[in-house]
Amino acid sequence: MSALLLLILIIAAHAVFFHRLWQVYQWVNLGQGTLGLNALPRRIADLAVKGFGQKLVLRKPSGLGHAFIFWGFFVLTFGTIEGLVSGLYAPFSFSFLGPIYWFMNTSQDFIGALVLLAIGAALWRRLVMKPKRLEGPLSHTVDALVILGLITVLIVAFYALQVVAPKPGFTPIADGLRALTLGDGPVGKDAHPTAYGVFHWLHNLVVLGFLAYIPYSKHLHVVTALPNLFFREERIKGRIPNLDLEDEDAEQFGILKITDFTAKELLDLTACTECGRCQEACPAYNTGKPLSPKKVVLDLKAHLFAEGPALLKDPEAEPKAALFGDVIAEDVLWSCTSCFACEEACPVEIQPMSKLIGIRQGRVLMEGDFPEEAQGALRNVETQSNPWGLPQAERGKWAEAVGVKTLAEDADVEYLFFVGCAGSYDQRYQKVTIAFSKLLQEAGVKFGILGEEESCTGDSAKRIGNEMLAQEMATTNVETMKGYGVKKVVTACPHCFNSIQSEFPQVGGDFEVIHHTELLQDLIKTGKLTPKKPALNAAAATYHDSCYLARYNDVADAPRELIQAANGAEATEMPRNRENSFCCGAGGGRMWMEETIGTNINTERAKEALATGATTVATACPFCMTMMTDGVKSAGHEEVAVKDVAELLAESMDL
Repeated sequence: MSALLLLILIIAAHAVFFHRLWQVYQWVNLGQGTLGLNALPRRIADLAVKGFGQKLVLRKPSGLGHAFIFWGFFVLTFGTIEGLVSGLYAPFSFSFLGPIYWFMNTSQDFIGALVLLAIGAALWRRLVMKPKRLEGPLSHTVDALVILGLITVLIVAFYALQVVAPKPGFTPIADGLRALTLGDGPVGKDAHPTAYGVFHWLHNLVVLGFLAYIPYSKHLHVVTALPNLFFREERIKGRIPNLDLEDEDAEQFGILKITDFTAKELLDLTACTECGRCQEACPAYNTGKPLSPKKVVLDLKAHLFAEGPALLKDPEAEPKAALFGDVIAEDVLWSCTSCFACEEACPVEIQPMSKLIGIRQGRVLMEGDFPEEAQGALRNVETQSNPWGLPQAERGKWAEAVGVKTLAEDADVEYLFFVGCAGSYDQRYQKVTIAFSKLLQEAGVKFGILGEEESCTGDSAKRIGNEMLAQEMATTNVETMKGYGVKKVVTACPHCFNSIQSEFPQVGGDFEVIHHTELLQDLIKTGKLTPKKPALNAAAATYHDSCYLARYNDVADAPRELIQAANGAEATEMPRNRENSFCCGAGGGRMWMEETIGTNINTERAKEALATGATTVATACPFCMTMMTDGVKSAGHEEVAVKDVAELLAESMDL
C-alpha cells in the first residue's frame, strides 16, 4: 500500500508539473518565429559555461550561494531518484555503480552542507540585509521563503537518512551527526525502522511537492533558465536589428501587443530569477524614475500568463489589458536611456531594454506617439540632418580655422574623420573636434571630413523608435562614404562609433571603425605623439566611461592611458567604472528630453565624480560632456572642469 500511494503521488506530481510546462510552452509559442536550433556548438557552449558553469551568476559575490544551490540540485538529484525508486521497490539501490556510487554519496555529503550555508546566507540577505533589488510583492517574498524552506527540509531529511542508514562514501558531516545523535548504537533501516520511514517519506513528499509547486511559483526559472541560455540568439551588443520596412506583407512594425514579441523574447520572460541585478544597475530606477527593468519583465510575464489562455483559443482575441498603458506605462517606456546596463547585468541574458525599444518602435511607427520634446529633435534630423536643426551648410564650418579638408577637396586620406552632429554644431564640443584635428595633424595622419555631406547617424532616432528615419540616415551616410571609397573611419562620438560599427553594416556599410581615444593611444605608443608636460587643470582627474564606449564596445583602457600620458598620473576611479559605469542620462534619445521625475541622472553621476576630489572630469563623448558639465554645475562646483581626453592631450603638447 505504501508503494502504491507513492506511485500515485509520483504520477500526480509529474502530471501537475508537465501540464503547467505544456501551458507555458504554448504561451511562449504565441510569439513570432520559432526557437532556433542553429549554431549548436555555440548553444551547447552557452549551456555548459553560462548555465551549468554559472559564469554570469558568479559575477556577483552573492551569486556563489545561488551556484551552490544550483549545483546541489543536480548532485542531490542522484539521491532523490534513489529514494523515490526505493520507495516503490525497497531493495533498489545505485550501489551497482560501484566507485561512482561512492563518489556521489561523498559529493552529496559535502554539497548538502554548502546548500544549507547558501540558504542561511540567502535568508540573511532577504530578511536582515534586505537589499533593494530583492524588493517585490509580499507574495514573491513568501514564495521565496517557501522554496528555501522546502530545500532546507529536503537537506535535513537527507542527512537524517544518512545518519540512520549510512551509505558507502567519505561522509564526515553525516558521520559527525551520527556520532552526536546515535553514538555507537546500531545503524540501518532495520535498527531504526520508524525514523527511517518518517524521513524517507518526508524526503519523497518534499521532492514531489517541490516538483508540483515550482512551475506555478516565481521559481519557474529553475526549469526555463537553462533553455533560455541555450536558445539565446547571437547578436552584436550595440546593435538594434533593422526592421524590414520594405516587407509589403507586414501589417505593422514594432511591438503593439504581447504576441508581437518573438517566441524567444517570451521565453525570456519566464526565465527571470528576480535577482534584481538589472534593477540595481538601471540609472532610471536609481534616480527615482518609475522604470524597473525587473518589473518590466515580471509585468510582461504576468500579462502573457493572464492573456495566454484566451489567445490560445483565439489568437486574434482582444487582450483585456493594453500592452502600452496598462502593462507598460508611458513614463516607464520613455525613462530608458538605452545604457544596456540591465541586459549586461542579467545572469540569464534577458533583454528588458530591447523589449522597451520594440514597444517604442510600435508607438512611433504605428501610432505616431512619442514625447513632444523628442519630436523637435527628430524633425530637425529629418529636415537638416542634425538634431539642432542648424543649416547643413554649416556642418564643416569649424574646419576652416584648422585647415581640415573635406573628401570632396581631397579624398586621398587614410581616415575619414566622422565628426558627428555634436562635434560639428555644439560650440563646446567643437573645441574637442579642433583639438583632435590638431593632434592628428601633429602626428602626420592623413584624414578628411565629409563636411556638409555628413548626416546624423540616426542613433537617437533609432533608440526613440523612429526606425524609418534611422535607416534613412544610415543609408545616406553609407552611400556617401562608399562613394569616396572610405575604408577607415575615426570618430570622437561613441554614439556615432557604435552606429557605424554595429548598425551601418545592416545597410551595407562595412568600415573599419576606431574611436578617437584608440587612435590617439596608438599614436602615442608608436611615438608619433609625445606629451611635453602635465595637462592644465588635470592635477586630479577622474574619468567617466560612456555607456556606448565601455559597455557597448569594450573601450575602457585607451582613454585611461591617454589621461595618464597627458597628466603623468592615473585618473582617480569612481566606484562605478568601465563596463559597470553609471549612465550620464543622455542615451536612448533622452539627450533631447527633460527629466521631470526623480533626481536627474547626470546630477547623480556628477556627485559621484565630485566625491573623488577631482578637479577635472574627463570624458570621451559629446553627450557625456554636456550632461557632466550640467551635472557639475547643478551640484554647485563650476570650478571643476569637464574636458575630453583629446583636449587634455592637446594641452600637454601645447597645441
